[in-house]
Amino acid sequence: MNLPNLFRLRFALFLAMLAFAGGARAQIPVTDGLLIGTVQQATQAITQSFQDAIHGQTDSINGKISDLKMGLANAISGAAETTSKASSGSAKVISESAQRTASEQAAIRNEQRFSGIDPCNVLVSTIGTSESSRSGVTATGGGSGGGGPKPAPGGSAGMNEVLDVAEKRRAAGIPEVEAAKSAKAACSTFASGGLRAEACSSSGFSPSNSAGYPDADIRASTLFDGPQTDADGTKFTRRLTVDMTGAEGTALRALMRNLDQPVQLQDLTNAQRATDAGRQYMALENVFAARLSVAKYPQEAQANLLAAKTELIEMVKQMLKTEDAAFVQKYLDKNAPNWSSKGISMAELIALETQRRYMNPDWQLRLLGMSDTDLARENVRMQAMNAWLQSIALDRQIVASVIESNAAQAAIRSEMMPQLVAANKRAVNR
Repeated sequence: MNLPNLFRLRFALFLAMLAFAGGARAQIPVTDGLLIGTVQQATQAITQSFQDAIHGQTDSINGKISDLKMGLANAISGAAETTSKASSGSAKVISESAQRTASEQAAIRNEQRFSGIDPCNVLVSTIGTSESSRSGVTATGGGSGGGGPKPAPGGSAGMNEVLDVAEKRRAAGIPEVEAAKSAKAACSTFASGGLRAEACSSSGFSPSNSAGYPDADIRASTLFDGPQTDADGTKFTRRLTVDMTGAEGTALRALMRNLDQPVQLQDLTNAQRATDAGRQYMALENVFAARLSVAKYPQEAQANLLAAKTELIEMVKQMLKTEDAAFVQKYLDKNAPNWSSKGISMAELIALETQRRYMNPDWQLRLLGMSDTDLARENVRMQAMNAWLQSIALDRQIVASVIESNAAQAAIRSEMMPQLVAANKRAVNR
């Protein structure tokens, strides 16, 4: 039973008793003091019971209200704490995400600024053109010849004639006669003294070093370091630019002739070529020329690296506009004084590009003070040069593999061809 119903029940009983008491008093005169006291006590007891009940119910209600308030307060506090933690977590996630994004963006920017360029995608405009690295220095090449350098100053008339025969500009005579001409020309052009000069004198030839490069036609340094002026060959000065129209060009071509085909076979006349033997010789000569051309390609490529090329002059002018202009000019004055008219070689350009950095103290000091952007640009330049060097190395590897292939073919032919020819003859003659 709830509180309002209980209160109404007790209050009705109280009113009924009062009415009864009032009616009795109205009908019967009340003179008995004991009865009056009893009624008053009963009334007080009922009143006290009502008050106690009301106080108990009030305390109970107040307690439940307090519990409800406490529960609500705890619920509100928990919700606030949960919301605070959620907000804090969200703020942390957002902050970390922002920091990570900023860090990643900074890393991307640095990568774009400092990462090197893929060498395969770099155009090496500061090195030169493909034509400047592919032109030949002699006219042989296994072909008909006739397109090589013209006779150069510094070589005797005899040496120029020998080179014309070797480079297929002139028909070769009897082998013995050509050999004598070659020996005489070498003595008059490159023999400066020592045993070679004595040998020339003993053979009836006058020794002379008219080219200015003693023994250049028989020294390997002529091909790898350029013609040398030292008589005994103990001192080397790298001459990476060779003017093919000058005396050093004559020296290089003479060495190439000795490496190529020192014994010149007599060229056939028109009447001789019209015979069956002449035709067979021409077919065999073509095969020989092709194989020899492949075999000597590396030395042709090396000689081409040393040949001066006027198309590289513009590249040198670009270097003279950089901060290394003083170093570049000093290098050119020492190693290629005629660069502005004759040009420089590809080998010289590569050496200059390298030395103007690693051998240049000013560049080393300037490197320490370069900004991030300047360092990145310098890295790109060096990557471009590296790409060019790698392309040269790749060319050399391809050539070497082709020569090895031809050597393997020659070994197979020497082993199997005699048997194949014999078997062919037996089958044809049956």
